[in-house]
Amino acid sequence: MTDDPWATTRMSIGSLSMWLGTVALFAPRRMARLLGVDARATHRDRALPLLVRLVAARNIAMGAALLVSPPPQARRTTEVTLLLTAVDAAAVLVATRKADTRTRSAVLSLAVLATSAAGAVHWHRD
Repeated sequence: MTDDPWATTRMSIGSLSMWLGTVALFAPRRMARLLGVDARATHRDRALPLLVRLVAARNIAMGAALLVSPPPQARRTTEVTLLLTAVDAAAVLVATRKADTRTRSAVLSLAVLATSAAGAVHWHRD
């Protein structure tokens, strides 16, 4: 057993970030559709794959950083990861408000925001 009380949280967030990032890196249009972007837009928009891959690369990098960071550094890395996740979710909520994405995107984004907020509160209790 490890002395790091956040090891499970850190490993879970890191692994999830890397898996989602990898899927998005290799299937950006499919990932965008899965997250609620209109199917017609995923076929027409030439910039979409690049933007999704940029976010995917960031997710992979942040996930890897979480997995290899020693406990004192892992706390800061997790905070940054949660902040970036919250910013991404907020951007999706703005797009949903302008009718650029489906309601499913708003629901997923609210779930991500809630999870990120809960994670941040959990991290700052100690």
